[in-house]
Amino acid sequence: MRPPERTRVRVSPGAPALLAVFVWLSSPEVLGAVLLAALCHELGHYAVLRSRGGWVRHMEISALGANMQVAGRLSYGSELLAAAGGPAVNLLLAAALAALGRWWEPLYLLAGAQGVLGCFNLLPILPLDGGRMLWLALCWRTDPFLADRMAGGVSLAAAGLLTAAGAALAGRSPFLLMTAVCLLWCTAGPC
Repeated sequence: MRPPERTRVRVSPGAPALLAVFVWLSSPEVLGAVLLAALCHELGHYAVLRSRGGWVRHMEISALGANMQVAGRLSYGSELLAAAGGPAVNLLLAAALAALGRWWEPLYLLAGAQGVLGCFNLLPILPLDGGRMLWLALCWRTDPFLADRMAGGVSLAAAGLLTAAGAALAGRSPFLLMTAVCLLWCTAGPC
């Protein structure tokens, strides 16, 4: 089976608005560090996906990140590795950049962005990578229908806890509360 000629990429209308709010609440430097971390994250997914014989048919960039549609079928194990590829790259880069930050301090900002994005994506909340990895692991051990119910319950509980934490810290970080509410809405509804 040959890969398609082109991968279609679509940017959702809400993504630029969220970026504008992010810059308003933080700074262009932080936005640049987060966008670089997001690029590294997606390249991590892509590299593992290609190493497992898959390719991307369609990619959508939204306010909550990117979503890749894979052409063809992968095993649960291969999909799990591809889902883990993004956070793994972020966490490895965070460690490397933090170590190098001793010699050039601006690297700490990049290390922090990589670390936060990697850890955030490991939360067991669908549609994040951690939620996807939980669902895939449950499918591997049980069946997709039971995995849907179990992963959905864990996702809803984790998103609820994150929203409560975001509300408690809203004075220090309104962006955390906005992100948590978006994840809760996405977990409770069809995202």
